[in-house]
Amino acid sequence: MSEPIDDNHPDNTQITSSVDTSVEEGATDGASEATDKSTKKKSVGSPKAMALAARLRAVQALYQKIQSKQSVRQVVNEFLEHRSDMHIDGEPLVPPDALLFRKIMYGIDERFTEINSIVEANLKKDASDRKIELLLHSIIVCATYELLIHEKDAPIIINDYLNIGHSFYERGEVALINGVLDNIAKLFK
Repeated sequence: MSEPIDDNHPDNTQITSSVDTSVEEGATDGASEATDKSTKKKSVGSPKAMALAARLRAVQALYQKIQSKQSVRQVVNEFLEHRSDMHIDGEPLVPPDALLFRKIMYGIDERFTEINSIVEANLKKDASDRKIELLLHSIIVCATYELLIHEKDAPIIINDYLNIGHSFYERGEVALINGVLDNIAKLFK
């Protein structure tokens, strides 16, 4: 049974310390400075922060999709329509890059068998025979999809997913993520 993601859950609170999801205040021009600035705050992040937010949400959405057996369309719609205004400790998170989020989710759905076999083959090299948690697997699957499509440099992708890994895990698991993703990145050079 799937549990809803609780914005106030202690595990999700760690995200603010490990993953930069801070919100930047929107810029104002001279005409708007005459109005009350407190009502003109806008939840906008840098493109890098929005990409990281999309990757984090993709990991959460993939986890939910697998746990709940929902369709990719249902999960994507839920995250974009009902979870786009997430808050931690009363502070709004940077909104995700919706295009990147959709691309990751639908891409994984279309190529899941291929991606999963790549992940499984590389997990065997780095994880010996231990069972991998679903969340850890979700992080690696999302990163593998992005490494497979080559739209960003591998170090950028790996770094973002390592930051996400640090939000949920200790060094051992993050080292596993790093080792597996490094091996997978070498396959696609």
